[in-house]
Amino acid sequence: MARNKYPEQTVEKILQISARLFLEKGYENTTIQDITDELKMSKGAIYHHFKSKDHILDAIGDMQFFERDSFTRVMEDKSLSGLEKLRKVFILELGNYEKLQIDKMAKFVDNPKLLVAMLTQLFDRSAPILQSVIDEGVADGSITIKDSQSISEVLMLLINVWLNPMCVPATPEAIRRKLEFLREFTENMGIPILDDQVYEVVINYFRNIMDEEI
Repeated sequence: MARNKYPEQTVEKILQISARLFLEKGYENTTIQDITDELKMSKGAIYHHFKSKDHILDAIGDMQFFERDSFTRVMEDKSLSGLEKLRKVFILELGNYEKLQIDKMAKFVDNPKLLVAMLTQLFDRSAPILQSVIDEGVADGSITIKDSQSISEVLMLLINVWLNPMCVPATPEAIRRKLEFLREFTENMGIPILDDQVYEVVINYFRNIMDEEI
């Protein structure tokens, strides 16, 4: 059997086609067969790179995160304090249309394996990057938290799990309540992320995720 000489290109093609199909047909309505038909590949070729459709969705989220590269773009802006950079990252990430569409598909509450994959990414990748921004804020005095590692991990859990209606089903009223708590919590901890601008971006993000007025 001939080996694929360009596996990275194959993976990229699978992710691009899958992302388009997920958006056009809906994640639940798209099958592996749909993806193979579009790619003109065998199922074996798909499964060589991805164990399941859930793994493809997870990889699409990773791909888009690194393509957006919000953290790098913000960190390079020397005119901003650490806290201002943190706020700008939230605005860039939660205001991104492609991220929103992927997040709406990822119904973690019905899929424990996808939830575990998301948690692994949070602790292994996202939290350390967030910590680097927080550390810069601590160094310049705009953030007064003492334990940057713990707060970065806690924030990732609160925002991506506790606040996420795809993980913890919630009414619009509950989302508002949780956001008010998060604003007070972060202010008391010395990392006041949710100023009025960020708060409105977050509200709009959840409004679009839930397709309801928040």
